[in-house]
Amino acid sequence: MDVAASCANKEQRATVLRWLGCGFPLVARSRQASDAPGRQPVGLCLPLAQDKLRISLSIAHDDIAGINEPIALDAVANVLSRDARDVALELAAHARTLGFTARAFGSAAWQWRTGETYLSRDSDLDILAAPRGPQALAAWLERLRHLEDRTPMRLDGEVEGESGDAVNWRELAGSATELLVKSSGGARLAPRVSLDSAWS
Repeated sequence: MDVAASCANKEQRATVLRWLGCGFPLVARSRQASDAPGRQPVGLCLPLAQDKLRISLSIAHDDIAGINEPIALDAVANVLSRDARDVALELAAHARTLGFTARAFGSAAWQWRTGETYLSRDSDLDILAAPRGPQALAAWLERLRHLEDRTPMRLDGEVEGESGDAVNWRELAGSATELLVKSSGGARLAPRVSLDSAWS
């Protein structure tokens, strides 16, 4: 695997090799102008003890051993505080009633996957949701708003459309006429009306 070859320096290379040696995963990230063509942009985030340093890398497609979906939200609940855990489990159950699996990313997911400490007092709970249909989307956004005051963690995260493009749930729940849309190719501003079909 030549992923370490894309490191910025020897120290970073050693860190990445230790990370991979532990069997920890890399995550896909948006492509940047500096990324080499024909390679998959990936990255990792180090734990709190290393200031949660983010390292951007790239990997040859042939070296990808497997691709997993983000971890289910209810699976990471055991790394959360009691109050946050209750909210996470409630959201996970609500998502199932709406026909999708709520998933986690960010600090909670990294801590669950590695066993290292990522969560701090100021950490958000990052949730990825993929409701299908405007009614499911509206119900999901309403439940997030309802639960915000009950959790010690700020509820953050993305809502993914059928194309795989995603929008922050707070932006979707707001009234802005333009929304920041994130995809594997990067981020762009798009008119709200042009996204109506994403959850139709």
